[in-house]
Amino acid sequence: MYEKRYPKESLPPGTSVPPNSPGSADERMESFFSQIANWRGARCSFSSGKVTYKRSKSNPSASEDRKHKSTMVPTRRSTSTKGPVATGSTRMVSVPEDDAPSLHSTTATTATATNTAEASEDDSDEGGEGEAVGSKNLFEILPDFGNTNTSSSEVIFISGESGTGKLCGEILELRLRNKDGYKALCDAILSAVGDEIVLLTKVVPVLKEVIDIPDDMNAVAEQGNKEAKERLKYGFLQFFRVISAHFDHLVIVLDDLQWTDAMSIELLDGIIGDKDIRTMFIGIYRSNEVDEAHYLSKTIRDLHAAKEKGGFEVTEISVGNLDVSVCEEILISLLSVDPSPASSRLAEICHKRTDGNVFHLLSYLTMLQEENLLQFHLGMFKWTWNCDRIEEETAASSNVVDLILAKIAKQPQEMKYFLQLVSCLGSSFEKDVVLCALPQMRDSTACECDMNELEDEVDELISLAIHERFLESQSDLRFCWVHDSIQEAALKQRFSESEIDIFKFKLGNALLQSLTEEDVENNVFDIVNLLTSIDECPEEDRATLLGLCLKAAKKSTELTSFDSCVIYAERGITLLPVEKWTQEREVSLELYSLITEAYLSIVNAEKMKVYADEVLHQSSLSELEKVRVHICIISLNAGVMNKAREALDMSIDVLRKLGCKFPKNKLLQARLAVSSVLGAKLPSEKDIAALSPMEDETRKACMEIMVNAATFSHHCNNIPAFIALNSRMAQWTMKYGVDVYSAPAFALFGMVKKSMSYKTAALYADRGFQLLDMCKEGKRTESRVTYISWFQIYPFSKPIHSTLKHLLRGYKVGMEVGDVESAMWNVSQYMCNSIVAGKALKPLAVDCVTYIEQMQMLKADFTYHMSLPFAQGVLNMIGDADDPLKLSGSAMIEEDFLAMIESSEGKFWSSLHLQIFKSMMCSFFGDFENGAKLALERGDVYEKKNGSPLAMTDTLHQGVSFYAMARKTKEKRYIKAAKKVKNKVVTWVKKGNVNAVHYLSFFEAEEAALEGKSESATELYPKAIISAARSGFQHDAALVSERYAEYLLHDLKENDSAGQYFQDSIQYYQGWGSDYKAEMLRKKYSYLWPDEIPKDITVNA
Repeated sequence: MYEKRYPKESLPPGTSVPPNSPGSADERMESFFSQIANWRGARCSFSSGKVTYKRSKSNPSASEDRKHKSTMVPTRRSTSTKGPVATGSTRMVSVPEDDAPSLHSTTATTATATNTAEASEDDSDEGGEGEAVGSKNLFEILPDFGNTNTSSSEVIFISGESGTGKLCGEILELRLRNKDGYKALCDAILSAVGDEIVLLTKVVPVLKEVIDIPDDMNAVAEQGNKEAKERLKYGFLQFFRVISAHFDHLVIVLDDLQWTDAMSIELLDGIIGDKDIRTMFIGIYRSNEVDEAHYLSKTIRDLHAAKEKGGFEVTEISVGNLDVSVCEEILISLLSVDPSPASSRLAEICHKRTDGNVFHLLSYLTMLQEENLLQFHLGMFKWTWNCDRIEEETAASSNVVDLILAKIAKQPQEMKYFLQLVSCLGSSFEKDVVLCALPQMRDSTACECDMNELEDEVDELISLAIHERFLESQSDLRFCWVHDSIQEAALKQRFSESEIDIFKFKLGNALLQSLTEEDVENNVFDIVNLLTSIDECPEEDRATLLGLCLKAAKKSTELTSFDSCVIYAERGITLLPVEKWTQEREVSLELYSLITEAYLSIVNAEKMKVYADEVLHQSSLSELEKVRVHICIISLNAGVMNKAREALDMSIDVLRKLGCKFPKNKLLQARLAVSSVLGAKLPSEKDIAALSPMEDETRKACMEIMVNAATFSHHCNNIPAFIALNSRMAQWTMKYGVDVYSAPAFALFGMVKKSMSYKTAALYADRGFQLLDMCKEGKRTESRVTYISWFQIYPFSKPIHSTLKHLLRGYKVGMEVGDVESAMWNVSQYMCNSIVAGKALKPLAVDCVTYIEQMQMLKADFTYHMSLPFAQGVLNMIGDADDPLKLSGSAMIEEDFLAMIESSEGKFWSSLHLQIFKSMMCSFFGDFENGAKLALERGDVYEKKNGSPLAMTDTLHQGVSFYAMARKTKEKRYIKAAKKVKNKVVTWVKKGNVNAVHYLSFFEAEEAALEGKSESATELYPKAIISAARSGFQHDAALVSERYAEYLLHDLKENDSAGQYFQDSIQYYQGWGSDYKAEMLRKKYSYLWPDEIPKDITVNA
């Protein structure tokens, strides 16, 4: 259930929260929350508020022991929606108040259910493993989430076989406060989720009833499976961030996780790992249906491995069946009797019939009461029973299904038929569907029966089923089974297995004939499941069922349920005729393409290749028709297999097959790149505005392949191919019209033009954003255009501080549309530009850690590896390293990093970043000899290969080490290298690089100092310091002040002036956030000034 409660701060003193009224907005919100899990096949409860649990005294995180006071905890089935996978069942747990033994449990350990009640209170206080953990006292071992102030999340997995009572209950209540508060929450959701709210409504239709969605909110145009999956994850994560921020506590309970799929597990992993979502997650599953290879098993193992770094707790609880002694305790409590031989005998019979299964036990006791085998004697005012009679009359019932069948057999004929019909509709059903199906199943039509009478009849049947505890209500129109054992029994009554299949097929046809087209679409999974229940589909129904299977597979893909897509696509493929590629060409191609994409999404390469080969071997299909499959194979190599070079070669082969000739030979690629750059002419804004959309489907397919191939070429460091591909895309845009990939092509070509002119490069980037605005699907590639333009181009002609907000927007847009790769490039480059710009170190360190963890979670290995040196470099500057010259600390260990990137495609760039930041650490911390050595070894390869803003700060620190060593040793190699660096900066400034002006002043000062021109040096150093500080580069001002102070102290012997500039340097370092470096200078040079400056002084330039 879901009820909303606003933060306590917003409530007037003494105000109580009124209960919710039927049909109120919070009930609709309850329905929505439940569907979040149910569309995957898992039940869900959401609660918020205070809860008291008992926690072991030995657990250091618990402030004190608290005792849970509930005596009976019912769990109510939440509202569900039909999805690709069937939903599960409900549970009820008995929790005696006084008799429940106290149990020892420690977070992040596994407690085993032995279900004995022999542990004494003293035993429980002492703790120890192997104590009694049964269904009746699960609350005793749950973490104290509701009474802690920690910001970490709690993760609890409860496992056991069906019917053991794993769902603990409605733990917390979350109530809607008022209309104004409710509107505020909805507005916050819309603001955070944005256009992705439209996508969420496809997954959770009831959301439309909960939130008024503006008409101008539109979902992003259709994208590939990977992007769709990431968009859905982003939407849900944003949603939960809002919920978590609005409520005191958020508890998410998902039952029947054994039926979940990979996408659901990924979403769950994202919610748990997101530090902005503080929640208690309780996952419940059937241990006998989850083996070591199951998605869930791997997730639990991964969570245990990540819990310390992720800042959350993990607890596993295994719940087994009750033993005889606990069965007797339950009987004694329920019947209010004293222990006796009779109660022991009854407990033994109950245990024998039910194996101690909680649900079966309660069902068995209910049956005994209904059969008058267990009676309340009014005269004696107590419960009575005859054990011999019970054993005799229930001997034929070997399991609970037999008991339920016997109970159903005593129902009226109409009830038996009704139960069998709705049992075919899954674990939950809607009344309207039953109203449509019943007339057809009775061989009548809706016109022949009075719908009012029919509805009254159905209402009576449902009421009776609820009274008999077969069903329970989720809403006025939706109902579900109390337990799947009841559904199983209802399905098996009257018919054999073959007859059941025929009955299901008939029901599927009845729904197909009676439901509207929209309702068929909404219930397509159920209808297909019913119609495919028989082994052989009648020929006259084959075409219809084939179309439905295709619809179900497509809808599963839209919902990112790729496992279900595989199921429905395979069913459809079995219905295809032998000559499918001639008789059912279009349907066959669509089914095979869908299943190939689905297997790629769930990373089953072997299966994917089987279906891909089937398509590729069809000579009757054009290359354009095969493009979707080609892209899958290319993506498999680039992503899963991490083979960018092979992916690039495959892309070129496919381009050739589509008629777009592109050389494979690197020499020819280089010639093409040179001619493309030299012959390129910048189009005017007017020329761009006059372009029409690209219409030709083959060319549009080629554009998609080329833009991906350009990415592969960059990853494998094939610069000629990178230039030639982007040039080709820009040329095609001007010749054939605007495509969704035209904008990134212009931006990338601007990156190429940067080596000639910063101004021209920026104009190409401007044209890219103009094309983005012209394309109706422009948002799909906005993130990519953003990181190319605001990282590779604009920082060389605009203040680098202005780039940061744009890169963060690029990250947000990328996450919104599912372009995770571009989103991660944006934050990686945000970190890089922040370092160059001198952003305050401490908040930057938090940003680095946050984004690094996200890259790791999203498996964005390329950017993750490249960004680790950024993060550790920042941490080194604030003192998070034993050796400041070595990139080893909480973000990475240098040796482990080198081993990790050894076999990666991004090894070149990752190792280069490592060298750059090692060189920076040498410059900052005064090891100029090693800094110069590293710089000489590396040369200017980074600028030539990449040319990003990091090349600017790398050049600065190379120059610092070179000039320092040149002044110290007078060696020609250092003098030559220093002057080369200075000349490079001169070129930058002449070309309009506003971020390098203070570099030039600094290097001119260093050169004057090197040449003994003290008068010029003493003028140029202060000029460089002022220039850096005024431009916002206080970290550079700190470094230049330190270098000038060193010059004054050691070369000019002016101790007083040196002391003043050391103090200035300390203040700049403190203002930047490097107290560590400031303290190093203080300890080394404080003798130069009589009164030590206060440590808390900061300078904000």
